[in-house]
Amino acid sequence: MNFSQNKKDYADVSTLDDSDLICYCTRIDKKTIVYAITDGAETLKEIRVQTNACTGDECATLNPNKRCCSAEIKQLIRQGT
Repeated sequence: MNFSQNKKDYADVSTLDDSDLICYCTRIDKKTIVYAITDGAETLKEIRVQTNACTGDECATLNPNKRCCSAEIKQLIRQGT
């Protein structure tokens, strides 16, 4: 029997659940970002305005990737979720 689970890769948004955080500084989850995109946001700036994501300053300490969440937000925009 194979009980392997898909491992989360916090740099690859396709492996994350809706409730997983994308922006750790402002505690914005994937579902919120996806909703903003489906509601018409097409750029990182529009996501920032609608959700307040990618506006914090503790990325290096809070984000598992040790960097800003902009790359993950851009992935979601490219996917056109």
